[in-house]
Amino acid sequence: MSQRPTFHYDAGARSRDRDVAFNDVAAGAASPHAPVRMAHRAVASDVYTQMLIHYNAYFALAWWIATVTSTLFKTKGSATDDDDVRPVMIAMFMIFEPCRLYCGYAGNLQEKIPLMAGFVLLSFFVVLPLHAYFWWGQDDASPFDKSLNNFACVLIFLECITGVNAARKTLAAQSLAFYMSGGVDGR
Repeated sequence: MSQRPTFHYDAGARSRDRDVAFNDVAAGAASPHAPVRMAHRAVASDVYTQMLIHYNAYFALAWWIATVTSTLFKTKGSATDDDDVRPVMIAMFMIFEPCRLYCGYAGNLQEKIPLMAGFVLLSFFVVLPLHAYFWWGQDDASPFDKSLNNFACVLIFLECITGVNAARKTLAAQSLAFYMSGGVDGR
């Protein structure tokens, strides 16, 4: 009858899988120059903000397609547009919306306050007035344009509110981690 193999733990033996000694890892972890491990920190990203940004990424593409299509129907396919501001606003949307969504994604998931501030400021001072123009300011706004931009304004406004809350939550978590690590007079 064959015996079952027995395994013995030897702290000084080299690991077969990683070729790293247990003592080397333990000594490196206790070193003051060891890399900072972030697993002990709570995640401060806001789920509601991330959900709104995620859905808005799809909605922004659909909004752009719908707005360009609506503009083509209004101008009957002509290259000239009576409303001089509308093409400029569409171009601004194409420039600022990817930047705004990137700031929101990166700022929330990577917990970077400056990017979250950029997201909120771009949302409130650039994209929200842009959608307000398409809602109220167009010369020949159709009911489709009004309903589409009504939803867009509500979505952007919710993103502004949750973005500010996410930035506050992240700032509080980072401040707590800074003070707990002895950042100020941490003797």
